[in-house]
Amino acid sequence: MVKHALETVQLERGFSQKDKLNHVSIELNEIFERGKRLDASYYAAEGRIARLIIAACPYPKIPLFGENGFAKRVYNFRSDQFKKAFVKDGIPIYAASKILDFKHKPEKFIATPTESLVESLTLKEGQIVFTCSGTIGSCSIVSGTLKGKIFSHDLIRIECTNKDDIGYVYAFLKTKAGRQLIATNNYGSVVTHVEPTHLASLFIPDMPPNIKKEVHENIATVFRLRDEAYELLGNADELLFKKLNLPPLKDLDVQYLTDDPNLRTFSLKISDWKYRLDASFHVPLIDKIVERLKATPSELTVLGDKRVSEKILLPGRFKRVHVEEKYGVPFLSGGDILQFDPEQVKYLSIKRHDKRIQEQLVLHEDMILITRSGTIGNTVLAPAHFDGWAANEHILRIVPSKETNAGYIYTFLASSYGRELIKRFTYGSVVDEIDDNQLASVEFPLPSREIQDEIGNLALEAKKKYSEAYTLERETISKVEKIILSSLIVSIPTVSSQ
Repeated sequence: MVKHALETVQLERGFSQKDKLNHVSIELNEIFERGKRLDASYYAAEGRIARLIIAACPYPKIPLFGENGFAKRVYNFRSDQFKKAFVKDGIPIYAASKILDFKHKPEKFIATPTESLVESLTLKEGQIVFTCSGTIGSCSIVSGTLKGKIFSHDLIRIECTNKDDIGYVYAFLKTKAGRQLIATNNYGSVVTHVEPTHLASLFIPDMPPNIKKEVHENIATVFRLRDEAYELLGNADELLFKKLNLPPLKDLDVQYLTDDPNLRTFSLKISDWKYRLDASFHVPLIDKIVERLKATPSELTVLGDKRVSEKILLPGRFKRVHVEEKYGVPFLSGGDILQFDPEQVKYLSIKRHDKRIQEQLVLHEDMILITRSGTIGNTVLAPAHFDGWAANEHILRIVPSKETNAGYIYTFLASSYGRELIKRFTYGSVVDEIDDNQLASVEFPLPSREIQDEIGNLALEAKKKYSEAYTLERETISKVEKIILSSLIVSIPTVSSQ
C-alpha cells in the first residue's frame, strides 16, 4: 500500500523509473531559474519526492526554526570565525563525523583558545547536532557522552524551544524524508554544504502530542542506553589497568639517546631485528609495554594462541557489485564499524557475492573487528545488530575462543597498550597496512578466567545496551516514517481526482 502510494505520487508529479533508471520532468522556466544547468543530478528526484511526501501529510507543518518553529536557535561557526593552532598537548577537538561513534577519541588538540570560543564550540546537553559539510545530515543528540566536548565548526547545533520536542525532531531528521530535506534544496538538487539559513524552509509535520511524546521518550531511552554503554566501556578499561597493575602509557619511563623531542634516537641489537628494518617497529615504548605486561600476574601469550582466538580472518580483495538495500546486505567500511548506527552504508549484492559473503565477509556477534588499512588499530566488539552484515577486506576479524572472554579480548586490544602493540606492525610507504599473521603475533596478557570475566562482562553488557538502543531507535524512526507515508495513502485519492 505505502509503496503503491509513493509510486502514484511520483508518476503524477513527473517522476518515473524505467529500466532501473530514474526520470524526472522539469519545467523550462526552472532551467533558466537554476542558471541553465542541464546536468540531471542538479534536479535530483529524491529531494522533490521528500517534499511531496511531507506536503501530503495532513498534519500542520511547522518550520524547524523561525517564528513558531520547533527550535529557538539553530547555529554553527564558519571556519574563518576562529583560528586553530594544533598542538601535541592541548584541548581535544573532535571531527564533526565522530558524533556517531561508539567511543569518541580526539585525533587533534588545539592550543588554549579564548574562554568565549570554548563556550561557543562546546556541545551542550539537549542540543541536536548534525554534520553540515562533506557527508551532510549525520545526526545525534548531545547527551552525557557528547556533553562538554569541543567539536569542529562543521556541525550545526539545534536548540529546541520545548525540550519535550527534542526526540521527535531528531527522529524526523533521521527519517529518509528528513535526510533528503536536509541534503537537498527547494528544487531537489544535492547540496555540498548546509547553513542554518537553509533550514528555515524545512517544515516538519506537527503530529498529535501523544505521538510526539512517545517518540521523544523512546529517543530519550536510546541515548540513556548509549550513555550507560559508554560508561561501562570506560569502567572496563579502568578495571583492566587496575587488575593487571598497569600504569598509564604516558607514565612509562621511555629512554632515548638524546633529549631532543624532535629527534628520537635509540640503539638496537642486531639479534632483536626480527627481519624488520623500519624504526617504528622497534620504538622503545613497545619494549616498555612488553616489560610491564611480563610483570603482570598473568601469562603473556599472543593473539594467535588458540586459547585466545579460534581464528583471525583477512578477506581477499574482489570487485564489488553494490545494489539497492532490498537486493543486498549491509557492507561496512572501517569507518562504519565505529558508528552506533552507520548511515552511509553501502549494500553488497547477495546474488553476485553470496558465497564470498558467507565464507569470508559475514560478521557475527562478539567478533572483534580491527581496522588494518589506512587508520590502523581501531577496535570494535561486534554488537548483535552487526550479526549477518558484511564488512570489507580492510577489517580484520578475530573469532574469540570459547576459553577466553570476548569482552576481555576487546577491552585489552582497544586500550592504549593494545593499540600500540597492534600499530607497531604497520608497514607500507603510502597506505599503512597490517595483516592477519602480524595480528596473530601481538602480545596478549592472559589472566585467570575470573579476572577476564570481571573485566570483559562490562564490555559485553555495554555491547548489549548498544544493540538495545539501536533496535529501539530503528523501531521509533520506522514508526514516524509509517505515519507520514500512511497519511500519503489517504491523500492520494484526493490528488488523483483533481
